[in-house]
Amino acid sequence: MRTQRVGASGGALKRALRGLALGAATLLLSAQTAQAEWWRAETANFVVYGEGSRNDLRRHAEKLERFDALLRRQFSLSPMDGARKLPVYLVSSGKELRELYPRLPENIGGFYSATQIDVYAALNRRGGDDTLFHEYAHHFMHQNFPGVYPGWFIEGFAEFFATASVDDARKITVGYFNPGRLAGLNTQPWLPIETLLTVRPLQLEGSRRSAFYSQSWLLTHYLFSDPERRRGLDGYLAAVGRGMPFDEALKTHLNHTPESLRSALRAYLDGRMPYAQFDMADIQPQMQFSVLPDSADRMLLYGVALRYSKSPEEIAEILPRVRADAARYPDDRLALVTLGRTELRWGDPASGEAALKRVLEIAPGDVEALQLLARARLEAGDKLDGAERGREIAQAQAYLAEAMRNDATDYRTYVALARARSVASDYPNENDVATLLLALAYAPQVMGLRMQTADALRRAGRPDEAAALMAAVANYAHEGGTPPTTETPLP
Repeated sequence: MRTQRVGASGGALKRALRGLALGAATLLLSAQTAQAEWWRAETANFVVYGEGSRNDLRRHAEKLERFDALLRRQFSLSPMDGARKLPVYLVSSGKELRELYPRLPENIGGFYSATQIDVYAALNRRGGDDTLFHEYAHHFMHQNFPGVYPGWFIEGFAEFFATASVDDARKITVGYFNPGRLAGLNTQPWLPIETLLTVRPLQLEGSRRSAFYSQSWLLTHYLFSDPERRRGLDGYLAAVGRGMPFDEALKTHLNHTPESLRSALRAYLDGRMPYAQFDMADIQPQMQFSVLPDSADRMLLYGVALRYSKSPEEIAEILPRVRADAARYPDDRLALVTLGRTELRWGDPASGEAALKRVLEIAPGDVEALQLLARARLEAGDKLDGAERGREIAQAQAYLAEAMRNDATDYRTYVALARARSVASDYPNENDVATLLLALAYAPQVMGLRMQTADALRRAGRPDEAAALMAAVANYAHEGGTPPTTETPLP
């Protein structure tokens, strides 16, 4: 066992963590001055994009795979087959991050987005890993332990694993303290325990929200570090998930009152807190590299950003730029998809469809092109009635069936299939509900999809299942909306 003396610190007991199981709780837009070479590295769980050094891309991809393996070891989980791989975009500066997400604060090193548009992460390769690890811990929890959890545990779980160090495969650490959270615990007023255990972080502002994250980390660390407390946590989470009042669950499963828990946390903070260090040299991530076309240097990142809403002023700037860039790379798949998406949404839809059909000639079965063509047919059908509308919907469904044959793990195809059926008089029937549940199985992190599925379940006469999904949404910490605010930067 290793401990860290920080005068109010953090760490995690190796033995406790290895046995950890939650059981019943189930748990650029600007063009660069010089042409840069962009690479794609595909691993078991990630698709990582980055410019420049292939070795640097390998290093980041290996870290991500080690972190995923670390989480799986803590919870005795086998590698997941059939899940959609998480796209990760590595950029070289905060400026490039803000080109993807203009509202991103200056001091943030990365972000994670989980919306019905896409689930992906972006990281400044020159920054730290804690933001990405925090958000990937959320991604991992919702993928592997779908359920209803209190807000403090959702955030505490992510904060606990965010400080993991996986750079050296022979010296992996987990449970170390976060200096910022530690400083907050020692200098800022604490929230009452009753508030911590019942509130959602978005209900708090300023220093109170920061205190929530700090105390959530401390409470999770305290409970994870001892086998008996860990078993009590398991019972507590299961009980509150069933609707037991928090104070009753606290006394029954952790033998604490709010007052005694506060005292225990203060004592734990002032003592030596354990952390784990172990060897994961047996984890040797396999990956395949490919060089992206020259168009990636100008179009990869802003192709991601263009998926989201823009102001009229932005559109006036975007359209000529996309058209000019696409003209530089004729018959290039990325350029044509970007052009097609942009024309369909803000320009000439006929030109957009022509570009996407050209993609299918170059790359038959291209899922993104098929999804965009299906959306175009659905939107055209919205303006029609009767048989004409039915023909447009049928064409959209044909595109989506082809997309599903080429990639059965893309949740967006299933969402679009449900959208195609949503105008039917018998919607949602049993098959519609099954379609949305399948989408949710592939992307349980997307809260908007949970709400859509809950609505279909309610309308289909399955209110208890709908209520369970909505309870998970209610406890989720982050805001939903435009890019990538499903996951906001941490305070």
